Amino acid sequence: MSLRSGRGDGRNRSGAGRRRNGSRLGGPAASTTSSASRGLGGESSGASDSSVHLRNYNAGQSPRAGEEKSAPPTDEKTEYDQAKDIVLRQLTMAARSRAELEDKLRSKQIGEETITEILDKYEDWGLVNDQEFAEMYVRSRSTSRKLARPALRRELADKGITGDIADEALAQRTDEDEREDARTLVRKKIKRGADLNDRTVREKELRRLASMLARRGYSPGVAFDVAKQELHIVGEEEFDDLP
Repeated sequence: MSLRSGRGDGRNRSGAGRRRNGSRLGGPAASTTSSASRGLGGESSGASDSSVHLRNYNAGQSPRAGEEKSAPPTDEKTEYDQAKDIVLRQLTMAARSRAELEDKLRSKQIGEETITEILDKYEDWGLVNDQEFAEMYVRSRSTSRKLARPALRRELADKGITGDIADEALAQRTDEDEREDARTLVRKKIKRGADLNDRTVREKELRRLASMLARRGYSPGVAFDVAKQELHIVGEEEFDDLP
């Protein structure tokens, strides 16, 4: 009994040993798992290395020898694309003459060849048209500011519009158009309540109104004539003896 018991204990020990060996045999499984973990870890390590290299690259450091050097992504636009964006923004805000667009592009350091290329193309498409621009400009400024043709001509010249294009645009305005605009201006600017029967007050008001019209491009003859007529209507007095 004691021997059986001993053998039994031995088998148990042997069995226990096999179980321990089994767990050691299971060790390779753990080792395999560890290898897989190392494999995954290797991939992670590789990704980590790549991140380091990318940071080094972005920081201006060279990648390790043997590694492929990839070109960094770039959002840089060509000069032509930059010029196109500038022109489109300008035309979206308001109509522009070709000269105004040229000045804007030059201020952004765009080369002359590119300026000519893109503005020629936009003229072909009808998006840049100095004749249409000049005619629209004259209509707008004569309506909003009541400017006479000499003043309008100066403003067009400031925008690079001269010669026949300016002449055709200004031909929209007639002498009668300008006199009517001058009368409208004087009616708005006359000082109401002034004693226009007082010669000194009347003459001062006449000079002030004529000067206002002159600044808007009206000739001295038209300016004084219109101002005298409107003062006569307001003050019910003739001013033929005034200069």
